[in-house]
Amino acid sequence: MTLKMAALLALAPTLLACTPRDDDYLLLRRAKTPAGGDEPTRLALASPNDAEAYYLRHLLASGFGAELLRTYAMTKRFVTRTTGAPTTPTTFVLGRYDGPSSFSLHTDIPAPVEPEPVREVKIGWWRTTLAKDQPLLWITDNHTHPWGSRHTIGELVESLADAILETIAPQAGRDESRASLALRSGYICFLLVVAAEWRTPSIIDDRDQLRALRVFADVRANEGVRHAHGDADAMVSNGYTVATVLYRMAISSLGQRMADPAVYLPFLEQRPPRDVHPALLLGAFRNFQAKLLAAWSRARAAGRPPQDLIDLIEAYCDAYPAERAEVTRIFLITTYGATALADGVNADAPWDQVESRLAMLTADVLFGRKGLRDGFARH
Repeated sequence: MTLKMAALLALAPTLLACTPRDDDYLLLRRAKTPAGGDEPTRLALASPNDAEAYYLRHLLASGFGAELLRTYAMTKRFVTRTTGAPTTPTTFVLGRYDGPSSFSLHTDIPAPVEPEPVREVKIGWWRTTLAKDQPLLWITDNHTHPWGSRHTIGELVESLADAILETIAPQAGRDESRASLALRSGYICFLLVVAAEWRTPSIIDDRDQLRALRVFADVRANEGVRHAHGDADAMVSNGYTVATVLYRMAISSLGQRMADPAVYLPFLEQRPPRDVHPALLLGAFRNFQAKLLAAWSRARAAGRPPQDLIDLIEAYCDAYPAERAEVTRIFLITTYGATALADGVNADAPWDQVESRLAMLTADVLFGRKGLRDGFARH
């Protein structure tokens, strides 16, 4: 990072409205420039009378936007402390996106990796060039969600979710399999559903807009599994299946169950008071996020980066053995056992029969008589 950029970021909290916590951010607006040409992208501080910037600040100050911003802040802190990677400032940009696309949530197909454009930031008389690897969280006016119309809260959730995964798994979404990309899209969809249910102040209540998106109904209705028609490979390669499993884990007792205090310490700005469990400082949502992201990072550090949903589930269970039974049960119920049994469990049978077969299958998996991938043999 250049000396000028470091000074700019040091001055940022006094130059614009930002949160009074450790998750401060810089909010920029892209200036209008002629289309085409080799001119750099010009960015400047969002003006006080910028309506969209005003609304975005509200989203980041309270409600789910604030919760996700704190999640991103703690994720960056975790990676810095566990890997030694440098801390990067949180920078939002309003306006037309100028960079290459990584992949589409609708198709899970990566786009060719292209170089980032040159970007200049101007504050008053001072102008500096952003480093090309500087993470930027775009709230754009030229992007359409694959689920329908664009909303600021949807853009915010997608940008922060993508940034969190880029922090934990920097190469995700590039030259990877469809199943691996489904982890990324599934994580984003999972957070969109949580955002649609999160209680927010009335001034920033966008839940009705988010609930109108197809992703909300599809994740809650387990459509990723239903559309797979028993095909185990199609299930774990579907982002909606990933989102449904993560969603069901988050709203289960796993959200309140606390792991060893050492798991949380790298996420915290400072150590908690004596005899106070670190998870209590995070709340149920970030408690689950911290456990999930720590397990994901731990698997990568061990040379076993999760390549699909089952890898991620097993990484989580390896990190928290006491939670294995509940995680396995949720996964098998969600997928109707299709990844562990060649024929799966008939979802159209009477529920008491379905429940009984899934309970027995869960026991077989937990006792090692079956594996979560045994159902792939028929393919």
